[in-house]
Amino acid sequence: MLRTLVTHAWDHEVTWGQIDAWAKNFTGAVANPDIEHSHALTSLTRFVYFGKRLVREMLRSLYRDQFEALLIQRIRKRTRHTRNHTLVRAMYEEELLATRFVGVGNPSESGAHLLYYFRQINHLSKSLFVDLGSAFSLDDPWHRLGRFRRADSRVSRYVFFDDLVGSAQQVGDYLQRNLARIRKRYPSLDLRFMSLFATTKGLAVLNQPDLFDGKATCLFELDDSFKAFDAQQRYFPATLAPEFDLSVFKAMAMHYGEPLQPGHALGYRDGQLLLGFTHNTPDNTLPVFWNEGRTVPWAPVFVRYDKEY
Repeated sequence: MLRTLVTHAWDHEVTWGQIDAWAKNFTGAVANPDIEHSHALTSLTRFVYFGKRLVREMLRSLYRDQFEALLIQRIRKRTRHTRNHTLVRAMYEEELLATRFVGVGNPSESGAHLLYYFRQINHLSKSLFVDLGSAFSLDDPWHRLGRFRRADSRVSRYVFFDDLVGSAQQVGDYLQRNLARIRKRYPSLDLRFMSLFATTKGLAVLNQPDLFDGKATCLFELDDSFKAFDAQQRYFPATLAPEFDLSVFKAMAMHYGEPLQPGHALGYRDGQLLLGFTHNTPDNTLPVFWNEGRTVPWAPVFVRYDKEY
């Protein structure tokens, strides 16, 4: 099973050496070492990993389904469902030129980094992509309530982008004050958000009136069944028993995860995800999979790059 995953699902982005080093982290503090190793490797076969090819296809679908299709639908409604496809396309191109895609957080981080592939796979102009600092400037940068000034008056729509939204605590805190400043000066601007993945709760937070007011969407919504230890979890079917005991794996995740991420042994804000990408692993995922061992020795099997908002 793992051999197939390494070759096909993971595109050789995870090596046998990494897997072996990771399994050796589990030294028998919770159960017999052989039992811990067995549970760790079984959990690895249930981990949902998105490699480069799949991520690029998802970025294509995100643009088509959550942006292009919605705008074309609006255009058709405005033109009384005209069958003139040339007209519809021309109007769509006008709407696109008045749009800017904005990566959330630091330009070097995972969400903003993915915008390069998003642009490439959907054949979009580089001019459509900005960061918040180049899209808006402060009238008085030294005043804590300084107003934002739009850099390009021709732009009527800003689409904020991230790869995954977990609790939305960090992204919400980062954007809330900035969105309030933008709306205060430009109340007619169309402010939207889209991501590849979002938890149901995180999406609800982003759709609150003081954030995106119903205009936050995602390609895949993660309900509580994507939490590894939820009663309705989808990762570990009953057919894995008796060799795999979920309570044993949870005890392992808690015991080994707490020193790695104090207070967040099961992922940031109890995320409990078993999910990662080729470019990054969310901190909502169990830290035993991705923590680099900066505080205690630990060999990760997947990589994570911290975000700064």
